[in-house]
Amino acid sequence: MTQDVDKHELAQGTSHRAQMILPYGTGELRVAQPREEEPLRRGNRLTKPGWKLVLKRCLIDWGTDAMVDRGATLTYYSVLSLAPMLLAAYSIITLLLPRDEAAAESLMTGLVKEYVPAELQDQALELVLNIIGTPAQSTIALTISVIISLLSASAYVRSFSRNANLIYGRTEGRNIVITWLTMWLITLVMVVGAVLILMGMFLTESIVTAVLGPLAAPLKLEDTLEYLTSIFLPVWAYARVPVIIVAAIALISVLYFLAPNVKPGRFRLLTVGSTLALIVIATIWSLFSWYLSAIGVRSPYGAFGTVLAVLGLLWVMNIVLLEGVKIDAEILRAKELQAGLDSGHLIQAPPRSNDAAKWRLQTLAWADKTVAEIQARRQDEERE
Repeated sequence: MTQDVDKHELAQGTSHRAQMILPYGTGELRVAQPREEEPLRRGNRLTKPGWKLVLKRCLIDWGTDAMVDRGATLTYYSVLSLAPMLLAAYSIITLLLPRDEAAAESLMTGLVKEYVPAELQDQALELVLNIIGTPAQSTIALTISVIISLLSASAYVRSFSRNANLIYGRTEGRNIVITWLTMWLITLVMVVGAVLILMGMFLTESIVTAVLGPLAAPLKLEDTLEYLTSIFLPVWAYARVPVIIVAAIALISVLYFLAPNVKPGRFRLLTVGSTLALIVIATIWSLFSWYLSAIGVRSPYGAFGTVLAVLGLLWVMNIVLLEGVKIDAEILRAKELQAGLDSGHLIQAPPRSNDAAKWRLQTLAWADKTVAEIQARRQDEERE
C-alpha cells in the first residue's frame, strides 16, 4: 500500500532512507513500495486485462495529460533548433571542403535537387542559401550555430523530461545540478545520434568524393576512397534503411529511459512505446512525402503551405513521442499490478533521485506554518 509521508517528519529527516515520490500536483509525498521482483521481467507478460488497462488509461488520460498542448510546446523548441542546425551542417561542409564556396554550393544544390520536389527546388535553395550566408565565416558560424543548436536541443530535452514526469504522475525529484547534467548528457547523445542518422541518409558517392577527394592524395587515402565508393556505398544502399531504423529506435529508447525521474528497470533497446512511436512517425513522413509530390506543389499557398505542413508534421510527431511514453508508463503500471504492487493510482517505480522532492516538502512545511498562522488568527477573531 502506498504511504503518505508527513511534511514535518521529512523536514526533520526521519524518512530520508525511503524511496520517495512526489505525485504531480498533489504536494503529498508518497513512499514507493519495495519490489521483490522486477515488474518488467521477461516472465511477467502482460495479460488480456493488463492490455485493456493500458488502452483505457491512454484514452482516459489523453485530455487530462493535455497531450496536444504539450506537443505544441515541444514543437516550439524543435523549430528553434532548425535554422542553427542547418547553418551548422553547411559550416561543417565548407570546412571539410577547404572553404571552396563553389563546391559547397554545388553540393547543397545537389542535395536539394535530390530530396526536394522540382517545383519547390528554387524556393528551397534560396531559403537554404539565405540562412547559411557565405562560407567565408564558416568557423564563426559553426561555433555560434552549434552553441545555439545545443541550447535549443537541451531546452527541448528538458521540456520532454518535464512532460514525461507528468505522464508518469510525478514531479522532478532530481536536484538542479543532476537534472541539468542528465539533460545535457541526453542532448549530446541525441544530437550525435541525429547527426549520424542524417549522415547515413545523405551519404552518397558525390558527397564522399567531394569531401575525401581533395584529401586522398596528400594523406595517401586513395585505397580508402576506392573502397568507400566501390564496395561500401553499394552495400550501404541496401543496409541504409534498417540501420537507420535501429538507430532511431535506440535514440527514442534512450530519451524514454533517461528523461523521466523513473527507474523502470534495465535499459531495453525496444519498448512497445518507442517502436509504435517510430512506426507512426515513419508513416506520417511517408504521407508528407506524398503530400509534397501530389498536393503541396499545386497548392495555392505554395511554399507557405509547405511550411505550415512541416509545422503540423512536427506537432503531430511530438504528440506521438509523448504518447509513446504514455504507453510504456501504462505497461509498467499494469505489470506492477500483476506483480502485486498497489499501482492503481501511482506507478510505484522508484525515482532516480528524490533530493528535490525532499526540498519541495520542506518548503511546503515552511509554507504550512503561515497557513497555521492565518487559521489561528481567524480562530482568535471568531472567539473575540
